[in-house]
Amino acid sequence: MRHIRAIELLMAASLAALAAAWVPLHTGYLAWSWDALNPHLYLGLIAGGGRWHLDVLAASYQSYQYPYLYWPVYHIGLMHGSGAMFGALWSGMQAAMLALPLWIITRHMLPDAGQYWQGLAQRFIAFVLAFASVMVFTGLETTGNDALAAVPLLWALALALNPQGGNKSAAFAAALWGVSVAFKLSNAVFLPLLLVFWWTPSEPHWPWRRGAAVALASACGFGLAYAPWGFQLWAATGNPFYPYFSSFFVARS
Repeated sequence: MRHIRAIELLMAASLAALAAAWVPLHTGYLAWSWDALNPHLYLGLIAGGGRWHLDVLAASYQSYQYPYLYWPVYHIGLMHGSGAMFGALWSGMQAAMLALPLWIITRHMLPDAGQYWQGLAQRFIAFVLAFASVMVFTGLETTGNDALAAVPLLWALALALNPQGGNKSAAFAAALWGVSVAFKLSNAVFLPLLLVFWWTPSEPHWPWRRGAAVALASACGFGLAYAPWGFQLWAATGNPFYPYFSSFFVARS
């Protein structure tokens, strides 16, 4: 059974990567994100080393985003080749990374109930529908970081849906959620959704130990992932979240 699940996972990632890579190969280019290309490539540049002594608002205030998810697209762009091949590599890589936790989520939600092929067909349809969103397409075919930022969040959901998961599993999922928030601060809005998954109606009271593990692990996950960039922002601006919360940190500087 484990071999079958591994084959399913491999096939799902491969199909997603091929389908995503086909789009830029067909169109001949990688599309720009809605907030323009220049901050994305600039962020990929400074991910390899700070330029605080050289640049000030080089790509507007977007220069201060968490930069490390843009490092791959920047270095792929430095490779010799066509825009189509550049886009195929970037889109295919993102799709494969999204597909792995997404298929595990569909397996938890649509397990084999009776015939294996019936369950496989249901999972495949759900998997395709998950990728059929305009938002997903936009994320895969542009230079934005939305798709990569969602990867740890999807793994957190995959762990949260595991019926055999205990407090350790919940803590690990919370740490992954914290990592996803470090990647993209707007992912913080999904915490209530994860808390719902960790509490079941069969439990008469809120599981306080699990709640404490979730709180501590999410903070640790966020801190470890955000620290390399947060320390640089703190040293350069006095605010680890610059330009956000500037009044708070200025008032205490």
